[in-house]
Amino acid sequence: MDKFEKVEKLVQKAGVSYEDAKRALEQADGDLLDAMIILEKEGKAEAPQQSTFSTAYEEQTQYVSVATQVENDRRSYDKDEQRRERRERFKAGVKKATHFLSSNYLLIKRNGELVVKLPLWAVLLIFIIAWHISIIALIVSLFFGVTYSFKGEADMSAANDAMGKASSAAGKVAEKVKEEYNKL
Repeated sequence: MDKFEKVEKLVQKAGVSYEDAKRALEQADGDLLDAMIILEKEGKAEAPQQSTFSTAYEEQTQYVSVATQVENDRRSYDKDEQRRERRERFKAGVKKATHFLSSNYLLIKRNGELVVKLPLWAVLLIFIIAWHISIIALIVSLFFGVTYSFKGEADMSAANDAMGKASSAAGKVAEKVKEEYNKL
């Protein structure tokens, strides 16, 4: 390799000017390696990046072990399965509640005559919308001979007994009020 080729090679490898490469090559008596070392010591060329390689075992973080992946997949499947089961239980509960509210009725009677027969879903809707007015109307109506009972597919004898007791208690209170009023 002639002197000109060595200077060009040094310019390419060291990234220095033509003049710096020629001067360093002259100082090194034409030895490319020595010229490169001179340029590195002067701070005009950057030392090559060193890298090391080893055959020692190092954990590869970019890889997931098969056992870990299988366990993660199983947990994900279990969570999906649990969500599906909860969703199915919720659907079944809604279906059961809808059937119950549609197949059972509240009967409102006054002096033994049927005034209104409401499905329980309508009663629930009325209580949700106007619960404070509904409760007051229910209590006041008991004093005017109105009775409430339930009828339908479900056994509502306990609720009917409670409604009967409330009606009879309200009737007794109403009678006492009338007696006291008549005494005046």
